[in-house]
Amino acid sequence: MNIQAAALTLTIIATSMETFAGANFYPPGHFAIDGVPVNCRMYPTIVTTSIPDSAMFNGQAILLNPAVIGGLPTPLKLYVYAHECAHGMGYINESQADCVAIKTGRNQGWFPPQAFNDLIVMFQNNPGSLRHPPGPVRVQNMYQCYQDTSS
Repeated sequence: MNIQAAALTLTIIATSMETFAGANFYPPGHFAIDGVPVNCRMYPTIVTTSIPDSAMFNGQAILLNPAVIGGLPTPLKLYVYAHECAHGMGYINESQADCVAIKTGRNQGWFPPQAFNDLIVMFQNNPGSLRHPPGPVRVQNMYQCYQDTSS
């Protein structure tokens, strides 16, 4: 990491510490999910129960809520992280972020086809939102991305 990137990381962590008191902060490249190392470019990971969702990307860091994702199977935890990382890579659209996350999991080997059963359970009753399609539609879109081997 160069000096500018290190300074930016320290600034992000200092700012985030004020916003998320009691959170755990992990610099880029220093976080693992169930023993699987994860990294999202220059973005640190913040583990906090102070967010109203399972995870989010706030423009400066990946935020994970252990109270929400803690009981999920490992492939789903990794999917959640990869989805937020996709936002950090510039994929603003939720369906695009889903697709990037699923393809990343497939390509890196941590999201096997049988993990779709857990994904279906996770999203089966999700009504969707202004930005997210309903859960069953979301899972179908992700399955189509999984089958697409063009990338």
